[in-house]
Amino acid sequence: MPVYPTLAGQSVAYLVAQMKDIKTGARHNGQAAVMKGVVAGVSDAEMQTIAEWLSTL
Repeated sequence: MPVYPTLAGQSVAYLVAQMKDIKTGARHNGQAAVMKGVVAGVSDAEMQTIAEWLSTL
């Protein structure tokens, strides 16, 4: 889908940074408003695990 970013294969550091920016409100473009609700309950450790998984795809 052209409106969704490609997350598979991105670096772990990039993915974690994006999730943290969405959670804190530092990122507010694109789908960030939708994703803020998704990452609101995700811990830093869970973000790391998600990022590690996505980076392997």
